[in-house]
Amino acid sequence: MARARALALALTLALLLAPSDDDAFTRGASTALMLAHGAVVASQCPVGDDAVLRTTGSNGAVASGDLSQPASLVSGCSYDFNLGDRTELYLVMRRDSEDQRLTIEWDLTYEYKAPTFAFTWNGQSTRGAEGLNPHTHSEIKSVMYADWLWTPGAPTGSHTFAQSDDGRDEYHCSAACRAFETNLPSKTGDLYITLSTWQAYNPVEGSVIVRMETPRKAIKEAQLDVIKAVYDATCASRLAPATWSSDEYLANTNTDPGQMPHCDWIPGGWKSTWHTSNACDEIPGLTCDGEGDVLGLRVTEKGLAGDLPPGLAGKLPKLEELNLDGNQLTGNVLEVLMYSSSIRSFSAAGNGLRGRIPCPGAGPPPNGLDSESDWSSWYNTAVDACGASAGNPYVRHKGAKGLYHLDLGQNALDGEVPGACLAACAPSLASVDLAGNGLVGAIPASFANLSDTLRALDLGQNRLTGTLPASYASLAKLRTLDLSLNRIGGGIPPSWMTDMTALYSIDLSHNLITGELPATGPRLTRLRRVFLGHNKLRGGDVGSQLVHLYDALRSETHERDSFAAGTTYVLSGNDFSGPLPDALRQLFTHPKTARALAQVRLGGNRFRCDKATGGWPRWAAKLQLGHAHSFGACQPVPVVTSVRKFVGASNKEQTTSAVRSSGDEGDAPIVPVVRMGDPLEIRGEGFVVSDEARCRFAIRRGRDADGTERLRFAYSPATVILPETNSPTNGDPPRGGFGRLTCDAGVFDASDLTIPLDAIVSVAMFGDDFYDDDTVANHREFFIRLACPARTAGAHCQHTAVNLCNDAGVPTDDGRGCMCDEGRVGGRCDACAEGWSATYVVDGGEIGAGEFGNNAGKLASCDAPDGDANGGAGNKDAPTLVPWAEWALIAGSCVTTALAGVLYLVVTRELKGSPVFAPAVTARTDAPNLRDSSGDGSRNASGNPPPDGEIPFDDAFGGSLPPMVGRGYANLRDEESGR
Repeated sequence: MARARALALALTLALLLAPSDDDAFTRGASTALMLAHGAVVASQCPVGDDAVLRTTGSNGAVASGDLSQPASLVSGCSYDFNLGDRTELYLVMRRDSEDQRLTIEWDLTYEYKAPTFAFTWNGQSTRGAEGLNPHTHSEIKSVMYADWLWTPGAPTGSHTFAQSDDGRDEYHCSAACRAFETNLPSKTGDLYITLSTWQAYNPVEGSVIVRMETPRKAIKEAQLDVIKAVYDATCASRLAPATWSSDEYLANTNTDPGQMPHCDWIPGGWKSTWHTSNACDEIPGLTCDGEGDVLGLRVTEKGLAGDLPPGLAGKLPKLEELNLDGNQLTGNVLEVLMYSSSIRSFSAAGNGLRGRIPCPGAGPPPNGLDSESDWSSWYNTAVDACGASAGNPYVRHKGAKGLYHLDLGQNALDGEVPGACLAACAPSLASVDLAGNGLVGAIPASFANLSDTLRALDLGQNRLTGTLPASYASLAKLRTLDLSLNRIGGGIPPSWMTDMTALYSIDLSHNLITGELPATGPRLTRLRRVFLGHNKLRGGDVGSQLVHLYDALRSETHERDSFAAGTTYVLSGNDFSGPLPDALRQLFTHPKTARALAQVRLGGNRFRCDKATGGWPRWAAKLQLGHAHSFGACQPVPVVTSVRKFVGASNKEQTTSAVRSSGDEGDAPIVPVVRMGDPLEIRGEGFVVSDEARCRFAIRRGRDADGTERLRFAYSPATVILPETNSPTNGDPPRGGFGRLTCDAGVFDASDLTIPLDAIVSVAMFGDDFYDDDTVANHREFFIRLACPARTAGAHCQHTAVNLCNDAGVPTDDGRGCMCDEGRVGGRCDACAEGWSATYVVDGGEIGAGEFGNNAGKLASCDAPDGDANGGAGNKDAPTLVPWAEWALIAGSCVTTALAGVLYLVVTRELKGSPVFAPAVTARTDAPNLRDSSGDGSRNASGNPPPDGEIPFDDAFGGSLPPMVGRGYANLRDEESGR
């Protein structure tokens, strides 16, 4: 209510002073905090130093003024103040009659918590001024006693303390008051107000307006009809029976406000007498100004259902606050946000709202917007209109410049987050909650334009993608950020952890965030709640993060605040590795920090098992952790059992030459000789499938003056292969089993080394937790002897195929010659073998040798002669023949083939009884006709004579058929045709 009065007067002044200047709105709105309403006019408000409230220090000393002289407030005037940590303001406000209502309006800036207002009637309440508590009761004299204590729930807002049903104002007597006071009736006179940071634990600055006013006895008739229309449309048909209460319904933890069976907004229903009585005070949730205009409607979790009546924004022109959380509303709710330019706080969370999020105060979009591009175009039009100095013909309004709170969470809204139009049309936004919808697209970077106002942003539980905008680092006043339960990838911008100095709570859990955890900057001393669980974070120094947290919590102020608010640090379900951070021991054993910790959860990571215990370190086992804290299970470090060169999938034979490790004697292990970059196979225990798996190769380089061994390292990625028996049988991450992995031997810069040399081989499944003497008990070193990489030679691998052999051969160890590839000849492999065709490179293009003659340009390739089965691109190690030898081989093959054919013919005729060289045989006259199946002398199995023109079988052979030939033919016909 207070905000509406100030804003209305500010608008009037803005129009009078500079009607065409957009900045006049801002200047007028800020001037409104110094204007009074009703009986108080601007000329009665203090100005300059008189409008600055005075404070006392933590030791009770008075900076200016004292407890006996509290600042007397003028109702409706704005006062500025700057409260340090554990300081107090002493104020007094006159209440002339019992029907006056107290209203407080505030605009504050603080780190963690808002200050506390303490109200008393029998003298000033104090905590800072020791011994000055005015109350005489022994049980409360040493504490900050008040008839009633109240703390604002947001940095900016207003609140009216309504009169209770029993006739007593709620701020006149609280539970403590009833326990120690005897004079309970409502009081008039001086109401003492103490504004204290003793329970905030941080400095606070800002402005405050306190009003004591008599409510208007009537609401404007037309606006009362609008409220009745809201009641009829959403509640009348669902009116709760007299025996049913929404409060009792919600007290059951298994109930859902969105499923409330009845409406309990106005118990007993609408009263006809409200058209002549003080309806604004009697209708629950309704707030009006002194002129009878509706300023606010707050009906939360009362069972409203269905659609609001259309046109509310136009019928309630001064509406500043609409709160309809926890109902079952579906239609015309977003219309209020769309049309209203006076709205300052809009909340409709937990309903059934569908569709797109409108631009506040920018009017409706045109019909027919279907595609994402159509909506993007409309949003851009709204942005231009809200930022224009003159009206825009495509947009009815110019935004809701005073909107500071927007909550549309837990609905069914879709489309992209209209960040640009929210920032342009509602530039005063301090709190935005759009969580629990179906929003898609990227996180809008445009919210970074609200760096002077935005304090809370919640976009969790949607389907947002993309990466975290680095520009959010400019949100210097942002205290809480929730982007959890989305599909966001990429890393956390390092600038977030250094520049977002007001950040108190950050929740990025249940996303796809990768990379390392950035270091926390020294200015991020306010960060108390960190939720990064269930991502793909790895590496980084978690220990340094916890040390930073420990240092912040150790100070008295931060420890007090954290104990009150509950410090939470959740990193579970990631891929963090390394030792369990020792900073945890400090956090859980220091008295101040241990009390501050509400929840520390590190389970589901890859922190390695301790070398000495095989589990968590002994100090961790001694910590007395509550159920809210969890470290999970540790990850065993892999143990290597063998190293050899990888020879393929079968892996059945060792093809690598081997030597004993230098300096070893007797039964020393055999060391395989491997070229740098060649594949290795490593077997062991504690292997798990991991995309972080690596092999490490270390060579010794002597010792420092203090005896520390100097090592040089090379790394290569590894592929882990596990037996099926190692597959996890539940949802827990595997802790490791027997398996093998393959990786390439490390490649070192050999310019200052002497090759070959021995390298120590180790593996890690996660991070830098390699198998070595620091991580595993009874560690055993495994070596390989490294030779130069392929196609290089020399003691320092200084001879390369490129430099010495035109990249067409392998240099010799002394660098004086080359072993050329197939088709190349010459001391430097700079010519083609006989019969091979050369291709040269001239000015970047290729030409054949015949075009400009041999040796034109640089030799690029040698192509095999025509007829080469390999086409010049076959196996370079295959032997080659000179041309005459090839022709000889071809001729020999032809002769061999002919002889084999003759031999086959001879053998076949012999087997059939018709030798090639046998004498002639006279046919027997009594030989049976094998084709005569009927025995009648014909040669047709059907008994019919041969068809005309058919030659009898034995006639075709001159009347004499060799017996074996005839029998073979007859058998063939019998098998195929049955004849």
